[in-house]
Amino acid sequence: MSDTRSTKLCIGRRHLLIGVGATALSACTSRIEASARAPVTAANDPLSRFRFFADDGPEEWLKHLHPPQSSWSGTGPRVLALSGGGEDGAFGAGALVGWSARDDRPDFDLVTGISTGALIAPFAFMGQDYDDVLTQVFTQTDASDIMRLRPFQAIFSDALYDTTPLAELIAEFTPPAFLQAIAKRHAAGNNLLVVTSELDSARASVWDMGAIAQAGQYNLFRSIMRASAALPGFFPPVNLSFTSGGKTYSETHIDGGVHMQFLAVPSFAFTTPDQELEGGHIYVIINNTLNPAPASVGRSALGISQQALTTTGRASALLQVNATQLFAREKGLRFSVTSIDPNAGVQYDPSDRFSSTYMKALYRHGIERAQNGSLWTNS
Repeated sequence: MSDTRSTKLCIGRRHLLIGVGATALSACTSRIEASARAPVTAANDPLSRFRFFADDGPEEWLKHLHPPQSSWSGTGPRVLALSGGGEDGAFGAGALVGWSARDDRPDFDLVTGISTGALIAPFAFMGQDYDDVLTQVFTQTDASDIMRLRPFQAIFSDALYDTTPLAELIAEFTPPAFLQAIAKRHAAGNNLLVVTSELDSARASVWDMGAIAQAGQYNLFRSIMRASAALPGFFPPVNLSFTSGGKTYSETHIDGGVHMQFLAVPSFAFTTPDQELEGGHIYVIINNTLNPAPASVGRSALGISQQALTTTGRASALLQVNATQLFAREKGLRFSVTSIDPNAGVQYDPSDRFSSTYMKALYRHGIERAQNGSLWTNS
């Protein structure tokens, strides 16, 4: 990245599988046209301590993934991947809480999150003691706690909604003590990764959230949670500023779901020559319905485009599920996936986004499935 390069961190919001959240952060201190910016590589990236790119080679991935732990001996790593899904994240939150109630939820060595999954991931990473936070966020909030409509400015601004309330919500639930606990767990050899999509370069950034917390970059940590989330046009860009070598940089990122529905790490990123994965377990929570019942689609431009976007997201998720399952088989890992049951009877109204009634119903669906043992499809 050149010394004069400006960056912005931006957010968008999903339709179905592409996630929730985002807000405006700090403004950039210097800006030049994107066409004049030098491409960011590992060699010139001032944020390389904290992130790498999804299309990087194994050497960059391995810089951020901890070596195998002695506690893996004979068991392999426990991995949790959380997908996007907006208000459907209530399902994933309920699934984790219900899993805890069964008393067989493991501590995870690696947790990854995208979009609404990025909002869940830090609390899932910290374990069952933070289930009350997931319960509060997904059952005691509604649209007014996340966004405000911009009815008059929307046509001239960068988004339909103002998400200042979401910024305040994230700050409330990630106080310094919590982020210090994230840093401590990171130092013990565990990984927390969140994905965002950088707008100008069209690359997926994978953020090492534990390293960010360990460095005391709390605003950066919170902004990335927001930046992983929202579909462009619905939620505004989030400007992330970072100072390195006395110079200030900024980037604009959008919903991580633009690139992938969940983070399934490639085999080279998850394996070192002396690493034994056999016996490990990958769990994937899809905060949506992968195989929905047929539904009538309105023959309007909006209805057709939304259905197309939804179909694209689901197809992407299914491809990733199949690829992750194949990887697990090759490496001797167990693989489990879950998604919302299309027969759950929970009705979604697209005109009432982040409805507390809808989120509570999905949360209960996740809890009940976990408690009665029907949550996972295993292989």
